[in-house]
Amino acid sequence: MVALFVIATFLTFLAIDFLVHRKTQTVEARQRASPQPERFLIPRGYFFSPKHVWLELLGSGTVRVGIDDFIQKVIGAIDEIRLVPASSVVKRGDPILTLKQNGRELSITSPLSGKVLVSNDLLEKSPELLKQDPYLAGWVATILPENLSAEVKQLNVAEDAATWLRKEVARFRDFINVRSPRLAAGVTMLDGGIPILGVLQGAEATVWKEFEREFLTETPGER
Repeated sequence: MVALFVIATFLTFLAIDFLVHRKTQTVEARQRASPQPERFLIPRGYFFSPKHVWLELLGSGTVRVGIDDFIQKVIGAIDEIRLVPASSVVKRGDPILTLKQNGRELSITSPLSGKVLVSNDLLEKSPELLKQDPYLAGWVATILPENLSAEVKQLNVAEDAATWLRKEVARFRDFINVRSPRLAAGVTMLDGGIPILGVLQGAEATVWKEFEREFLTETPGER
């Protein structure tokens, strides 16, 4: 009798273990199959221009600038980077960086006016730095600003930057749905949107130019 009770208990534990194991495998399989949320980094203390360039205030009175995590992720691979040379004088909205991929180009504009003191020449030798670490090793230039107090008011910081970026992500999904239905077709996320990481890598050159105009270029009325 005792032996039968032990056997029955053992079989019960086996059944429970099997059910738990199967449930764990099912959850893991669903997690692997489900699209994961797309996240874009917004470091504390950084200011962000509406054209996706960040700005960091330095103790010397200068500023360091670079492109944000959103831009580097949606464009995919970067073949070549061309920088504005040191000693150049730029106005807010002037190009400071050109990104190249398969013959297509995107111009990134300065978030403020001033003199370019230093350009990060390492980016031209190793474009992957911009993707690996856009906020530290991937910085673009150090600028001595000429009108910082007025121009910094046009930038977003902290919670305002997070709110702005959420709207930009939604706006970009709408942009891809309209401009390139081929990319949007058949690839939807659980929230009804489309995955956007690296999506411009498969877009036509005309879409790149429209993206540059709508997301990266300041119009005369914005300056």
